[in-house]
Amino acid sequence: MRLAQQSSLEPPPATRFICSPEVLIEELIRTGGTGETHNAVENTLKASTEYRRWQQSMPFLKFVPQIHAYRTEGDHMDHAALAAVNQEVIRTGGYLQEGQILYSGGNFNSESIEILDGPLSTSMHPSVARWHAINRGGQIAILKIAASGSVLGFVYKVTGNQKLKIEYEVLLQNDLRLNQSSICNLNGLEVRSYDVTLNDA
Repeated sequence: MRLAQQSSLEPPPATRFICSPEVLIEELIRTGGTGETHNAVENTLKASTEYRRWQQSMPFLKFVPQIHAYRTEGDHMDHAALAAVNQEVIRTGGYLQEGQILYSGGNFNSESIEILDGPLSTSMHPSVARWHAINRGGQIAILKIAASGSVLGFVYKVTGNQKLKIEYEVLLQNDLRLNQSSICNLNGLEVRSYDVTLNDA
């Protein structure tokens, strides 16, 4: 009788199970991008062995001066400077795996988007995308890599002596196509999901 009573216990009310990027983003929007869900994502990223190895495979910023400059000057770089950043991403970055999810916040207001004006700044943390979407009056993009061995990315380290570590930033190479797979409105913010491929794929 006692065992039956124990097996019928339900999880505490505070327990939440996140089953998709959309549900995760909805919870982060609801809580203002702070709180337990934000911290849980951050702690998961910090504890991830795979994410740590990915960062360790990247060169230090002093060896990639264009990527280093993009960290603080990205929005103000001209076309030539952005092209130089992109060349460093292609030269030093690594291929992302099929199904890898990244987030970005900005002007994502079309079903099909070509990235032709420099690298695409993304984040491993959806709270970062939420902040940028609100700051720029745009949308949140959920980006899913469509095929392994196709899209190159440079991941910034989140440890050591460098700025903007809380961005959890990943720069994706130029010349990409984003194909929309879904769209929804979550607590007043438009969220679009895209499959990411090379532009000539």
